[in-house]
Amino acid sequence: MSRHARAGSSGRAASNEALLGVGMGTASALAYVVVLLLSRALGPADYGGYSSLNSIGLALAIPAGAFQVMYASRVARRGPAAFDLRLPVIVGGVVCLATVVASPVLAHLTRVDSALAPVMVGIGMPFLVLNGALMGGLLGMRRIGALSLAYVAMGVSRVVAAWSASALDLGLTGTLALMTTASMSTTALLWWQCRAQAHLPWAAARDVRGVLRTLYRSNSSTGVLMTLTTVDVVLARYVLPRVESGEYALVSTYGRSPIWVTQFLALALIPALVTSGSRRSILRAGGLVLGVCLVGAGVAAAAPDFWISLLGGSAYRAASDLLLPYLALGTLLALAQVLIMAEMAQGRHLLAKVAWLAVVLEVTLCLTVARGSAFQVLGAAIVAASLVVVVGVAELLLGIRHEPGPASVSRPPPPPTTPSPVDGSSGGSAPLAPSGRGPGGG
Repeated sequence: MSRHARAGSSGRAASNEALLGVGMGTASALAYVVVLLLSRALGPADYGGYSSLNSIGLALAIPAGAFQVMYASRVARRGPAAFDLRLPVIVGGVVCLATVVASPVLAHLTRVDSALAPVMVGIGMPFLVLNGALMGGLLGMRRIGALSLAYVAMGVSRVVAAWSASALDLGLTGTLALMTTASMSTTALLWWQCRAQAHLPWAAARDVRGVLRTLYRSNSSTGVLMTLTTVDVVLARYVLPRVESGEYALVSTYGRSPIWVTQFLALALIPALVTSGSRRSILRAGGLVLGVCLVGAGVAAAAPDFWISLLGGSAYRAASDLLLPYLALGTLLALAQVLIMAEMAQGRHLLAKVAWLAVVLEVTLCLTVARGSAFQVLGAAIVAASLVVVVGVAELLLGIRHEPGPASVSRPPPPPTTPSPVDGSSGGSAPLAPSGRGPGGG
C-alpha cells in the first residue's frame, strides 16, 4: 500500500473513531442524567433495587453483546448477506420467557416489593438483544455515523423515560416499564437505519450450528465481562441493608465511569483485530484507558462529597468515602474490558476463563467473609478484577499464543481491502452499550 493510501486510511480511521467516541460519550453523559433523575425520585432503598435489577437485566442480555461482536465481524466479512436477524429474535424471546418465569426468584433476590418489576425487565430483553445485532451490523458496514446517532438516540430516550417516571411518581415498576419503552424506540430507529440490509427470511438458516458455535464463543467473553462489571451491585443489594445498597449503587455509577467513558476504544478494536493481532494496538488502547482513568480519579479526589451530592443529593452523601476506591475498581474493569475483548477478537478465550473464576471468587467472598460492609463488598470486587488484569497483562507481555481451533481454521479471513473503523490502535468491546451498560441503563 502506498504512503498516501496508508495516510488516507489512517485519517478515515481516526475520524471514525472520534465520531464513535462522540456518540458513545454523549450517550454515557445522558445516562448520568438518568441517574440524577431516578436516584432522587426513587430514594436510596428503591434506587438500590432498580440498580440491582438493571444489573441482572444486563447479565440476562449478554447475548446482545455477543450478537454485536458477531454481526460486526460477519457483516464486515460477508456483507449484508450475513445480516440475518432470525437468531437474535429467537434468543431474545427465549430470554424474555425465562426472565418472566424466574421473576418471583429475582424479586426475592433483589428485595423488591413486586414481581412485576423483574417482569418489566424480561419484557425488554428481546429489544435489547435485537439492538445488539443491529448495532453490530452498522459497525460491520462501517456506518459509524448511523451507529453514533443510535447511541445518542438511546441516551435521549432513556432521559425522557426517567424524567416521565420522576414527574409522574411512577415508582420502581413504572420506571422499569418506561425504560423498556425506551429500548423499543431504539429498536425502531435501528431497524429503520438497517431496513435495506437487514432481513428476516422465513426459510431455515443453512449454517445454524456454525452460528450457534460462534455465538457461544462470543458469549463466553462478553458474558463474563458483563458479569464482572455488574455482579457487585447485585451482591451489595443481597448482603447489605436496603439503604446502604442504594448508596453503593449510586457510587457505582461514578466508579464504573471509566468503563463507559473508554468503551468506544474497546468497541473500535473488534474489526481491526479480526485480521491482525497487534500487541502494540492493545497496549496503546490500555495506555489510553489508564490515562483517562487517572485524570478522572484526580477530578473526583478534589471533592468527592460534591460529586456524590450532585448526582444523588444529600441522601447519599454518607457514601462519598467509597468513591475513590470504586474508581480504582472502575479502572481495573476498563483495562479488563480491553484485554478480554482484544483476546476474543483474535479467537482466544483464556482470559475469559480466568475472569469466570474471578467472578466465582468474588461471589464466594461476598457470601462468606466480605459481607459486613460496603467496603468489604468493594474489596472483593477489586480482588477479582485485579486477578483478571494481572493475568491478561502477563499473557500479553509474555506473548502467549494459542493454536486456532477448527472453526478458526475453516473460516476464511476477511478481505484485506476491507476498511476498518480504526487503525487497530484501540481496544475492544462492542457488547456493552446496546444492553444499556451505561450508568442509567435500564
